[in-house]
Amino acid sequence: MWDFGKIKADEIPEIIESKERSRAGKTLPAHGLYLIEVKYD
Repeated sequence: MWDFGKIKADEIPEIIESKERSRAGKTLPAHGLYLIEVKYD
């Protein structure tokens, strides 16, 4: 199976607590993204 460098859900708290942005992986530019709706429950 291909591994695209995806972060597993159980790794996220450790990454956040480390406060090292580089551990979170690459981000993509937000070109073409927009907010459609906000819901409060």
